[in-house]
Amino acid sequence: MRILITGASGFVGSHLARLLVREGCDVRALVLPSTSLVRLEDVLDRVTLVRGDLCKPEAIGADALAVDACIHLAWFAQPGRYWTAPENVDLVVGTMRFVQRLAAAGCRRLVGVGTCAEYDTSHGWLSETTPLAPTQLYSACKASTYLMLRQLTAGAGMSLAWARLFYLFGPWEHERRLVSSACRSLLRGEPVLLTPGEQVRDFLHVEDVASALFAIARSDLTDAVNLGSGVPVTVASLARHLGEQAGRPDLIRLGALARAATDPPFICADSRRLQAHTNWVPRWDLEAGLRATLDWWRERRATGRDP
Repeated sequence: MRILITGASGFVGSHLARLLVREGCDVRALVLPSTSLVRLEDVLDRVTLVRGDLCKPEAIGADALAVDACIHLAWFAQPGRYWTAPENVDLVVGTMRFVQRLAAAGCRRLVGVGTCAEYDTSHGWLSETTPLAPTQLYSACKASTYLMLRQLTAGAGMSLAWARLFYLFGPWEHERRLVSSACRSLLRGEPVLLTPGEQVRDFLHVEDVASALFAIARSDLTDAVNLGSGVPVTVASLARHLGEQAGRPDLIRLGALARAATDPPFICADSRRLQAHTNWVPRWDLEAGLRATLDWWRERRATGRDP
């Protein structure tokens, strides 16, 4: 398959690019002109790098868009900012114009990537039939993009699947996210300050996310599909696993921070639709995935790449 990945230099995009190269795909990797390529260093010689801005799709060459499928990951994702950032609005508009160009170039399969935060999370167990009720600009823009793409792709003769991601972790995750931040603190001998950790979440290793996106791209799935483990885990349990694996359970300080009143108590994916329509099965269980992630951060620290 000829597959274009937008946001290929990002956390998920880089793992997806690596997987598609192994699978023998012709990979086009769309990245911002100024973005770092450090996450792609090991596959740069095996992908076609496309420098461009999703919000300026007219500047992206038509040859790069002449693909069998596009997996659209590019979005603004800076921790601490992305929930309310005005860039979300720009990306809704940019996505529509970009997909119009994709359709004109002959692409007939689009996998868009959304978020579980599009749903009314008060339902706890979230299926594709759970009502949408986004509460932040980021999730509202993702939900709006999905609804608009349904109409746009239908009129352009493209099939659309919209993968809603739940909670991710793994190598190359931003250092301020939960698992990465905890790994780095533990390896430095610093306390990991957390809420009581009673919140239940659905965690999935990023390599399993990448393999699921590829499975969706090759399938006949259309419309929304949940991409999660389907296994509920408390934040406290995850933190204790990491503390024990690092040999420093004493550094896990549950209850050191107050839990936000708006933080939903339970979010977990009903992922039966994904599993029923593809041959995807996750490779990593939580304990093995956390151990591999901690080892990745340990190796970076040992080689001076995370001092």
